Amino acid sequence: MSSVRKLMIMDACVLIDFINADRSVLKLIGNHVGTIHVISPVIDEVKSVKDKSELLKLGLVKTEIELSDAFTAANSKGSISVNDRLCLLTAKRHGFICVTNDKKLREHCKSEEITIMWGLELIANLHNANGISSNGAISIAQAIHESNPKHITSKLVSEFNKIIKRQEKQ
Repeated sequence: MSSVRKLMIMDACVLIDFINADRSVLKLIGNHVGTIHVISPVIDEVKSVKDKSELLKLGLVKTEIELSDAFTAANSKGSISVNDRLCLLTAKRHGFICVTNDKKLREHCKSEEITIMWGLELIANLHNANGISSNGAISIAQAIHESNPKHITSKLVSEFNKIIKRQEKQ
């Protein structure tokens, strides 16, 4: 188990998955794995939360974007959204790990040498840090699949379950 706390930025797709599955997992991640930063435009994308301060109560750190990054993102052409580009630029500026399931954003982060992490990988890290039981981790992965079956497939959840079971034996 690593005692090094991570500094992460989360994009909208993972944040929405966690909010829909079990928002309390965000607090657990903050307590056991590392600090989760979220930029304001991503917070605005979360429609299932009426009071945006609730996200901050769950341990998320609202990180303001730099004006120069806003101009860069707005004027960039490419295959990722403005908000995804803002996540990438903020991750690069602050040395954050970018937590995303978006394949295009992951490709862009790789090309910029930004460390990336899958959403379910973050849950596995939480389990590995003894922040959640095996059953709890598996239950959250299943809930994410049920709310987002197109992107978090049964095959992904099955592979995740195997990882959790392996961690349990270690």
